[in-house]
Amino acid sequence: MTSTTSIQKPQLDSLVLLRGLAAIMVCFYHFTYTLPAGYVAKFFHEYGLYGVEIFFIISGFVIPLSLFNSKYQLQDYGKFLYKRLLRLHPPYLAALLLTLITIFFSYRVRHVPFPETAASILGYVFYQGHPADNPVFWTLKVEAEYYLFIGLFYAALCRAPKLTLYVLMPFLLVLGQTGANDVVRLLEFLLFFMIGTVGFLLYVNKGNRSENILIISALLIAVAFVYNVGLAFLCCATIVLIVGYQVRLSGLPELIGRMSYSIYLIHFVIGVKFINFLQHRMPLACRPFLFTAALLVSIGAGWIFYKLVEERFEHLSRRIRYGTPSRTHHSIMTASQAS
Repeated sequence: MTSTTSIQKPQLDSLVLLRGLAAIMVCFYHFTYTLPAGYVAKFFHEYGLYGVEIFFIISGFVIPLSLFNSKYQLQDYGKFLYKRLLRLHPPYLAALLLTLITIFFSYRVRHVPFPETAASILGYVFYQGHPADNPVFWTLKVEAEYYLFIGLFYAALCRAPKLTLYVLMPFLLVLGQTGANDVVRLLEFLLFFMIGTVGFLLYVNKGNRSENILIISALLIAVAFVYNVGLAFLCCATIVLIVGYQVRLSGLPELIGRMSYSIYLIHFVIGVKFINFLQHRMPLACRPFLFTAALLVSIGAGWIFYKLVEERFEHLSRRIRYGTPSRTHHSIMTASQAS
């Protein structure tokens, strides 16, 4: 197997842009009930939910790219998991605590019994369920399962790319359409992660380019068949923007992209509570302004959360390195070399 150094390319601002867009889309989905019934509300509700799938495609691309550039090998698996845990779990725990405190006082004011128990809260810590007042947490279990998976799948992709892409990946995707996804939730959404992963192969120019394009096309057709054509088009636009275009971000769009995880974690418990508090005190004609205000409040709260919590653990996770500086990176073989 040939060795190569990591590919140094310009920072992918397209990823930052898409992260921010995905977070705002999910906010739109959850806040549309404030809007008068009509086309705009229906559009936001139907397509805002797909921000989650955009996040999955981004993870499917950026995690393998990070492993590639950091010279990851299978022996680094434990360190990789610790790095991801340090990056994402403490902010989740902080958001969980914020959620529990918020709903405790909300239920108390309304003289409604607090719905959580010590057992349920302990389960939430390990992604076993989620509070009804912050349903977005369900995706974090999928992401956690993906990290457990990709550290192994990436190693397999490096050692036997043909076998991994043409045998293992289709097997897992078919498995995801069975009852197995009730046990491993990742399998239900693996299709989106794999679009990102094959996009990574295109980006770093590994394997046969034509074959990789055909694989992505097949995955997009599968999305259209299993879900719908609109989502397939959105997935196509996402991976094309990531792989094929360089954008330069600055100002508010860049900031929203960088703190998208924070916005995602707390937008429901902040934005929806904000809406519920005010909507009955405002005339129907003012609901669009309430929608906008909830979005701005969520972004502002996300910035505070990012600065106080997420940014600290983001910096800590960056200190974790794989292997030694002299280590050679065993790269993915070209199609002619692959077994």
